Amino acid sequence: MEIKVAENIKNLRKEHSMTQEQLADALGVSIGAVYKWEAGLSMPEIKLLMEIADLFGISVDALLGYVQQSGSVEGRVKRIQKLTAVKNFEEAIPEADKALKKYPNNFRLVYTCAFMYMVKTTEDKCRESMFKSNELFEKALSLMDKNTSGDVSEIAIMNYIATNYLSVGETEKALEIFKKNNIRNINSSLISYLYAVELKEPDDSLKYAKRTIIDVVISISRTIYGISYAYALKNDRACISSLEWLSGFLDSLKTDPDTIVYTDKFKIVSLALLAVWEETFGHTADAQTHIHAAYDLAVKFDEAPVYNAQGMRFVGDSEGVLIDSFGKTVCEAVENYVFEIVPKNKASKKIKKTWDELKKN
Repeated sequence: MEIKVAENIKNLRKEHSMTQEQLADALGVSIGAVYKWEAGLSMPEIKLLMEIADLFGISVDALLGYVQQSGSVEGRVKRIQKLTAVKNFEEAIPEADKALKKYPNNFRLVYTCAFMYMVKTTEDKCRESMFKSNELFEKALSLMDKNTSGDVSEIAIMNYIATNYLSVGETEKALEIFKKNNIRNINSSLISYLYAVELKEPDDSLKYAKRTIIDVVISISRTIYGISYAYALKNDRACISSLEWLSGFLDSLKTDPDTIVYTDKFKIVSLALLAVWEETFGHTADAQTHIHAAYDLAVKFDEAPVYNAQGMRFVGDSEGVLIDSFGKTVCEAVENYVFEIVPKNKASKKIKKTWDELKKN
């Protein structure tokens, strides 16, 4: 590390339009001392370094000319990531080994190298690569207090460790980790697949598959609502087609088209929102058809609400209560998630008026 105290003191003094004598007076030292500092013949004592830094409003590190090497770490991380992306392990591995020797406790570097070895493991199914990756992931877990990325969590790292075991054929060991880290069913679809395809255990597979389907339905519905709003803001007719697709998808999950099921809650909201967008684009007849359909279905649902998966394909015999954030009734959901949110324009007011008239009758 190159020390640039002499150069920095001289430059800072001139930037602040000070003479050597003025600087000496400000610090309570002789002019000769300042001269020697700037000539590189001597160094200020630690206390004086702090006073000089404070005088010029900079850190002591900056006064010394010290630049933290985090930029160097970041450069190495990016290079390893680029090499991993093209699966150039011949260059990535020596780059990672060299970086880890220099910065063994840098979370971002350790995690990046672990991920690189994981990608290699999925390619070559090599146990040596797997052990190296998992060793580094374990090290990353011990450095979590230094993690500044919201995209990396302990659960994610544990699931990567499980993925490594899966890549080398240790299915049961991987499954054990996936199950322990199945927060909010994030691993249920994979667990279901492993039980069915790898372990040939259909009952356990279906148990996890049923959990997954419910979550997928809720997730897809929220996603499509968001997409439809986004396209509506862009004045794009895809706001209509996205909701038409969602309605069809929700209907496909019913074992009997005439039976009220849990997913009808999502369909009712989508139909009401669809009506608003259709009216916005001048499809008045379709808009009226869909707002009437939404209201009729809402009344039926609220008269006999369904809080389980009864009547749904693949999961109809699932136990447990299904919950969402729609509120006590579907009619309230339409009020809160459609009419309170959509732009208050001529189209939405017209659909809202129709809805209110239906409620009165």
